[in-house]
Amino acid sequence: MSWDQEVAALFSDTRPESDPEDYVLQTASVRIPWLFRIWDISQKFLFLMGNMLLAKSRNANMPDHLISVLPNTVLDPKKQPIFMGLSDKNHCFSCVKSGEGQPQLQIVERSILQLHREKKELKAFSFYSKTDGSPETCSFESAEFPNWFISTSSEPNRPIGLSPKGGTENTLFFFERKDNYFVMR
Repeated sequence: MSWDQEVAALFSDTRPESDPEDYVLQTASVRIPWLFRIWDISQKFLFLMGNMLLAKSRNANMPDHLISVLPNTVLDPKKQPIFMGLSDKNHCFSCVKSGEGQPQLQIVERSILQLHREKKELKAFSFYSKTDGSPETCSFESAEFPNWFISTSSEPNRPIGLSPKGGTENTLFFFERKDNYFVMR
């Protein structure tokens, strides 16, 4: 499946049909957030070291660090807005300005399920996602800072960040959906 197809399925699986009270009942059988293994086009996988997400080559001793994904149903669905976070579902990606005024990516302690339920724009926590380059790759653009994308350095063992396309940073990612093991409550 392409990223666009994965996200379309995610949006349809988490959409309330009518009454918000039914929402919990309808999604109780759907395991969310969806979990993905994500790696850049240089074959560097995302790994958590302390409180920092790094991109590095994978070896057999490293555990998988899956990324949780839920839709932001308040922003324009044509842009496939998503929330992204760690698989513990208590830490999310957020885009803020650094002291120098440049956009940067942070991991903040915030429930991805709560973001999804808030029904607010929450652009600092949102990324427009799309298949990009080929059906096997995707990109994640900051909703808060247009034209800035989640990126990895061309050097290994560096933190993931935000950068504009066309520079030396990698902004294209491969993805693999993994079995979900969280149930929304």
